[in-house]
Amino acid sequence: MKLPRPLRAPATITRRPVSAFAGNYVHEAIGMALLPGSVRPRFEDDLWDMWGLADKARSIKRHELTWNFIKIVNPKWRVVAKEILIALLAPQHDSVLECALALRKNRSPRTCNRFLNKFIAWFNWLTTNGITSLEEVTQEHCDRFAAETQWYVPKPDAPPVQAEPETLAESVRVVQLVTLYGDLLSTDSYRAGFVPWDGRSTIKVVGGTWLRANRTPSVPDHLLQPVLATCLYLVNTVGPHLADLIEKVREDAARTKDFPRATLTHIPDVKRLIAQMHADRVPLPLTDGRTESRRIRTDGLAPLKDLAWHRLAYQAGTSTIAGDYLREKIAPELLALANDVGFEGYWARTAPTIAREENGALVPWTAPLSDTGVQSMVANVLVACLVVATALSGMRNSELVELNVGCRRQTRTKSGGTRYRLAGRLIKGQKFGGVPDEWVVIEDVHRAVALAERLLGAPPGAALFSTVALSFGLDRMRKWLEESGNRERWGLPVIPAGPISARMLRRTLALSIAARPGGLLAAKIALKHISVATTEGYAARPGGSQRLFLTEVEEAEQEKHMELTVEAFRDLKEGRKPAGPGARGLIEALQHVDAQLNEAARHDPKVLEDDRHLENLLSKLSKVLHVGAANFCWFRDPSKALCLKLAGTPNAKKPLVGMCDSARCPQATHHRSHRPVWLGQVTVIDTFVESPRVAKGEKKRLLPERDRALRVVAEIDAASPAA
Repeated sequence: MKLPRPLRAPATITRRPVSAFAGNYVHEAIGMALLPGSVRPRFEDDLWDMWGLADKARSIKRHELTWNFIKIVNPKWRVVAKEILIALLAPQHDSVLECALALRKNRSPRTCNRFLNKFIAWFNWLTTNGITSLEEVTQEHCDRFAAETQWYVPKPDAPPVQAEPETLAESVRVVQLVTLYGDLLSTDSYRAGFVPWDGRSTIKVVGGTWLRANRTPSVPDHLLQPVLATCLYLVNTVGPHLADLIEKVREDAARTKDFPRATLTHIPDVKRLIAQMHADRVPLPLTDGRTESRRIRTDGLAPLKDLAWHRLAYQAGTSTIAGDYLREKIAPELLALANDVGFEGYWARTAPTIAREENGALVPWTAPLSDTGVQSMVANVLVACLVVATALSGMRNSELVELNVGCRRQTRTKSGGTRYRLAGRLIKGQKFGGVPDEWVVIEDVHRAVALAERLLGAPPGAALFSTVALSFGLDRMRKWLEESGNRERWGLPVIPAGPISARMLRRTLALSIAARPGGLLAAKIALKHISVATTEGYAARPGGSQRLFLTEVEEAEQEKHMELTVEAFRDLKEGRKPAGPGARGLIEALQHVDAQLNEAARHDPKVLEDDRHLENLLSKLSKVLHVGAANFCWFRDPSKALCLKLAGTPNAKKPLVGMCDSARCPQATHHRSHRPVWLGQVTVIDTFVESPRVAKGEKKRLLPERDRALRVVAEIDAASPAA
């Protein structure tokens, strides 16, 4: 934020005798609606509870809408903070429009809550340093406050840590806001003509830059692969059986809720039930960890401490068998049954079989479960649904939380295919509460959301995911898989420890799409399918969130292409040349860049060590790079592109990488990184050729493909001996 130079702070300030917002309800002053029955704070109140604002996003926390101005020690400055915050929330208010320097863009309540915290820190710092009026504030005070604020203690007894420039910028911005709204303030303001830091932008004051790269790390492959494999297995294989089971559990709960309590008259019925269970050799229901065992006060019932008494009561048509007296009446029969057949979870005693992930062997999909065991499995499979939806859609945290039960949309395309969409709301960068938006997703995400809806059993419109705190959920899932024995039962990989968040998964997907075909997710998900489906989403709503995700992908793609181009240049300098029909043209282009670099070094030797100068010279070349699964396409001349000739589209702006025949295209090159791909093709063809099930004619057709792959490998080895 920068104060415009022509609009300096006025030479004189005429302070308002009464605040422009005096007597107003806060929600009316900022032009927002309240839900019926909500608290209606007035401007004069020192505690503004705005939790009742209608249309608020689910990602907003209660404390962000509960503003406590009492924390500001000086009562005059509480009014200053209130007036500025309302002006930020309602820039079109008549009184705010009269302020020449006022900001004209709406700020959200969440942003203003952060400003309030900074106001509290600034004003209380002034009070601590003996300042009683804002007219006493000087540039020295501003500099000292900024210097002290940049250091903070992250936790007790830890050494101080320096804040990032972007974090410190908010503290500087709050100090400058008082100048912007000097015409609006009624109780106090800076002296006439004073502008903190002479109107310089906040980021320049703190010495940072807004143009910083995305610092969210991606999920490392050794952690991503087992997490995705586990979650997809839970969603696709275990999930449908669990959904059927939880629906039975709900039906049972509805059936038994009005059962009467057991009395002496029910004892014969219970004994007949026990006798029938003994005859059929049905185990007693195992306790689910409730406090029933604590109610046993006699030694005669001690061996039944693992019995789920409530479940036995339901089987007998009653709600509970309460009291040791009633339980002792049936104790002999229960003890005999327990000694004979023991205890077992009540649910899923005859579970259908499923294939293990590891080797495909058939096993029951679960061991018998207690009521708590069912709920625990539901909670962990819901986490798996969230991971799949997050990792394979690219949705933000705020958008995931806005998904409702019933958000799925399914349409048929003209070509006969199916497109899956999720209807939600776009929050970031929009008006308070967001705007309706849709995401085009792949079938795996659609299936995960459908399963989550079944597991929740909530009515349409209810929140689908109450939280996106994946780190906690995955830690719980990892522990549950091991303790329950389900990881071994299902043959799932061990999930190593490591941080995973929704932001990290979104970043991973963007980098995967940008870096290469297939990406990190290719081991389990066909990423080309993701790319095709999401591309349709980009075009469907040009201003939507999915289009913004494409922008992030394109930025990561440009960075990756520059990295690959610089790598090709470095390889050539070290004697590792590219191979393929386009190798000669690429070598000439890189040698031309090398000559330019050497010429520049004659005047400034430092350019040889400056990667930025090299990247500037290679930028044009990197922009025509298109990454294929087994080659690089340097699309400098569309008329030479073999794929466009084969497709009959010579005027296309991009190559058809999926149709690339890199062994013949004059713009395709092969590098060291492509050698394993071609060698893998040789291995696959050899497997088919050696198989007795493959027809002889098919083997003859495969042999030229094998020879071509071997020729490409030989060319890579010859051009780059280090391969």
